[in-house]
Amino acid sequence: MALLPGIVMSFIGQIPLLALFDVMAVLCFAFITLHPTLSLYARKVILVICLYLLSIILLIYLGSFGPGLLYLLALTIFISLIFPIKFAFWSVAGNLVICILFSLLIQFSLIDASIIQHYTLGSWIAVSSNLVILSAVIVASIHLLFNGLQTTIVKEFSLQNQLKEESQALERMLQKMEAKNAELEQFAYIASHDLQEPLATILSVVALLDKQYKEKLDVNALRYLGFLSQASSRMQALITGLLEYSRIGKETELELVDCNQLLHQVLTECAEQIKENNAAISSDFLPTFYAYRAELKLLFENLLSNALKFRKSELSPQITVKATEEQDKYLFLVRDNGIGIEKKFIQKIFIIFQQLHAKSKYAGIGIGLAQCKKIAELHGGKIWVDSIPKQGSTFYFTISKDFTSYGNTIKANTAH
Repeated sequence: MALLPGIVMSFIGQIPLLALFDVMAVLCFAFITLHPTLSLYARKVILVICLYLLSIILLIYLGSFGPGLLYLLALTIFISLIFPIKFAFWSVAGNLVICILFSLLIQFSLIDASIIQHYTLGSWIAVSSNLVILSAVIVASIHLLFNGLQTTIVKEFSLQNQLKEESQALERMLQKMEAKNAELEQFAYIASHDLQEPLATILSVVALLDKQYKEKLDVNALRYLGFLSQASSRMQALITGLLEYSRIGKETELELVDCNQLLHQVLTECAEQIKENNAAISSDFLPTFYAYRAELKLLFENLLSNALKFRKSELSPQITVKATEEQDKYLFLVRDNGIGIEKKFIQKIFIIFQQLHAKSKYAGIGIGLAQCKKIAELHGGKIWVDSIPKQGSTFYFTISKDFTSYGNTIKANTAH
């Protein structure tokens, strides 16, 4: 459509040959557009040839006053975009050849065109050289630009593939870990549950022997029965602890928990132990949030029980419970003035069945802090301790504000 005004003006300006070429260009464009079986590559080649012919005709009849030079520049850009880069450099060479040929036409007056008479060779070279230089610069720039874009796109595509592969590998690892954890928990539950019965039988037999044959057994036999009874009782305690550990987070629901009420309930249940140790327990105002009530209660029970158990003999326990709200979590601390923990044992205390002291001195099976760690992680948080031997310990634990994804089989109860 843009050529139609040119056709009209060619007839008005009495340049019929230019009008004829414009009509032929329109027909050529129509052929390229409407031919049903013409390949894309053929369409591009025919279009470039037509535009080159049209550019030459415009140069001959209109010189640099017309759009001929602009057509050549536009053709170079067009070829850079639709053909490999080597064809674009050939286009620059073609522009140079056309400008040289046109210089010869001007110099030797080889054609009888009025427009040529307005040019000198110097003025034409000045104008056309700009075209050639600009064409070369544009082609080189487009080449560098497209190479940079291609490199960037390839790298981005490669990184996306790598990220996708790593994400899939991580997902597979997480699935395997979840399956292994579920398998281990199931094994712990089954093993501890199934071992309860034979242990109960052993304890019953020991009690029966002690009751019916106590007078007939010598001192050594009675001592051995005592060892057997103690070992069986401890094994039963370990199995019970393992069973309780495996049940943490099972078959429970999120509910709105007021930590002030929860702590008050724990202190009420531990009132006798608190009184026996002449302990003083203080707390700041604690937050309210959605959590697993039974598990959170067990966490407080274990930390307070440890603070009471590992006291200094010469001092009454002084225990402080505090909480602060942060951007994405709640941070709790339980501080005591007990015997403290040596630095080398800081990490060991959170491992199940690990005990730092002789069983005869401090009762227990070494599962309380392991339970605390599992409960904190169940709530999307973590637990750690700062301690100075003979001065006391401060246990910290966090509760995430958004931790529902940490309980795969647990549904949140959002009813108020």
